[in-house]
Amino acid sequence: MKAVSIADAKNRLTELLYAAEDGQPVQVTRRGQPVAVLLSDAEYLRLKNAAAASVDFASWARQWRDQLAPGIEGITAAELERWREL
Repeated sequence: MKAVSIADAKNRLTELLYAAEDGQPVQVTRRGQPVAVLLSDAEYLRLKNAAAASVDFASWARQWRDQLAPGIEGITAAELERWREL
């Protein structure tokens, strides 16, 4: 991923937006530290929807586990956390 300073991004915004639109994310930095990423709206929506789906799955799994009969082992909290990170 290409990285540019805030000042450089300000001077080249149109060019960087075209790059992001073409599927090339651009990292914006301040004093060498990442602060933002320019990416296409399509990629943003894809990531947003993927994140929403994973949160919904985690909620569903928690509810399912809570409804198990006593004595039946289900998904552990640690397993659920690992799935959330995927």
